[in-house]
Amino acid sequence: MAATIPRLPIGRLRDGMAGLFRIHTAEDGLADRPAYVSSVRVGPRMHALLVIGEDGREIGRLPLAGRGHDIAVDRVRRRVAAFARRPGYFAVIVDLGRMAPLATINPPDGHHFFGHGVFSDDGRLLFATENAFLGERPRGVVGVYDVEAGGRRIGEFETHGMDSHEILLAPDGRTLVVANGGIETHPEFGRQKIDLSEMRPSIVRIDSDTGECIGETRLDASLNRLSTRHMAFDGSGALWFGCQWEGERTRRPPLVGRIGPGGDGDAALIAFPDDIAPLARNYIGSVTASRDGAAVAVTSPIGGTVFVFDAERHSLAKVHALRDGCGIAGAVGHDFVASAGDGRLVGVADDGLTPITRPAGVEFDNHMRRVG
Repeated sequence: MAATIPRLPIGRLRDGMAGLFRIHTAEDGLADRPAYVSSVRVGPRMHALLVIGEDGREIGRLPLAGRGHDIAVDRVRRRVAAFARRPGYFAVIVDLGRMAPLATINPPDGHHFFGHGVFSDDGRLLFATENAFLGERPRGVVGVYDVEAGGRRIGEFETHGMDSHEILLAPDGRTLVVANGGIETHPEFGRQKIDLSEMRPSIVRIDSDTGECIGETRLDASLNRLSTRHMAFDGSGALWFGCQWEGERTRRPPLVGRIGPGGDGDAALIAFPDDIAPLARNYIGSVTASRDGAAVAVTSPIGGTVFVFDAERHSLAKVHALRDGCGIAGAVGHDFVASAGDGRLVGVADDGLTPITRPAGVEFDNHMRRVG
């Protein structure tokens, strides 16, 4: 099966759209202060990268060629890469200091992005999870792009699985961690899931210098329908991950897991209490750690709930209702900021949710990142 891959330069989107995309410059102080970055919907078939300060003031927005998904952050140079939603065919690298696009990256023929990526520790390379879909069965790969050479693709690594979603750089600055969701997909069928009975989710660790697989974590065979998708490291270096259940709807498997620092030991799954589990609707959309590393938050947009865990005790600490809430990032201390599909941005603290802003005509997408 073959699929036509659209090439989507962002420059042509600017024509006639200056009034929709407000761009502020480094003179506004973006280069010196924290901000939250997310993909958003701004109109029918119109999408943008939105940057908002901690005070809720909009700093700027840039057009995207289609719906975005996750954001990779280069903390060395204050650049970000906004990835298209799966099956995606573009990623835009943006200089936040100038609110200016630097390059648009397209995957090679026969590949599409899964919507996630991560910069190398020095910001020189961008690693992106991709679906290589032209073989007998799709393969998950990590595409390697040279940011300093305008995003030129310089190689790829196997992820030793399929449906490769979030990719993180471990605290050692060298090891890549990839969540293989395990679901077969092909762009000719859009986002349709193929043959769920053959799912093989996993979390793999890859040497970013050599591409060698240096570790793999799989769940018990009875949980092969538990798709591992999103992850975050807590303050101790332990890896937390969130899952989406593709099995019987009446079953309530654990949706959150933890792997010890350095990838040591098997994954420990953390079940919600029986009276809380239905709130998640068997779906975790985002995972993040607080800035102090003491708490981990996961969201369920279809369940309209934010769950906050005590990272040291490995236990559920707080539950907050947030309709269509998915994007989440660390704020001050062990608090968070969360976004919702209806355009709300709220603070998440032990005592509840606090409104921050609600930009007119904006609908937040699934993920949000803090810069600074």
